Amino acid sequence: MKILFAYVLLMLLSATVLSGSNIQPRDTSSATVFPTNETEESIKLSDEESYENFILHHLNKDMIEDKCTLVISKMKMCKKTHTFILADEDDVQKVCNGEGKLNQRDGFTYSNANFNIVDCKLTAEKPNCVYKGELLTNRVVVVKCGGFPVHYERHELNFAE
Repeated sequence: MKILFAYVLLMLLSATVLSGSNIQPRDTSSATVFPTNETEESIKLSDEESYENFILHHLNKDMIEDKCTLVISKMKMCKKTHTFILADEDDVQKVCNGEGKLNQRDGFTYSNANFNIVDCKLTAEKPNCVYKGELLTNRVVVVKCGGFPVHYERHELNFAE
């Protein structure tokens, strides 16, 4: 009986301590998870490093559908989908510098300009990840900005044109 009492007391104490902390549940349904507490905040990439990472992973103006597997394997990645923007760095940078619209609800910036992209979808998993690419045109690019794009979120078809 004493052990049961000690166990219940320990559980209540743990619950009390955790309820007073800043720990929040996180949504892990998307590929990218942003830091939710100070410890994670201190280890996240700087905006400049994130921008360089964004450029390396998502900007390739010469990309074609047939090169998805080759290009992504060189990045040593294997994920469900990966998107390449077919544009110059300056054009994509402009999305975060006056040529994009910040959505206050989700915190993402939507490009005013349309972009062509190659969307690569995983068809065979590790160890030999294989992708099928598709060229998509007339797309609004949705990014997280830190003075310049630091995270690619998604693309949307621009129905206005």
